[in-house]
Amino acid sequence: LSLSSPDFTGRQARVLYDFCPETEYEIAIKAGDSIWVQYRQCPGWLIADVEDDTGLIPESYVEFT
Repeated sequence: LSLSSPDFTGRQARVLYDFCPETEYEIAIKAGDSIWVQYRQCPGWLIADVEDDTGLIPESYVEFT
């Protein structure tokens, strides 16, 4: 099921690399974290839940479990 599909309802993922946000829309992630990916916002960027935050993260920084 594609991340861009309207039927995609989210999926658990593991963070591969640390990421520091550069805009107010991005959120920090740390290698080894387990996160919930809601959907693909645009090519290369995902909307994810990390602890109590929701925001953009780079798609290439995670792998789906």
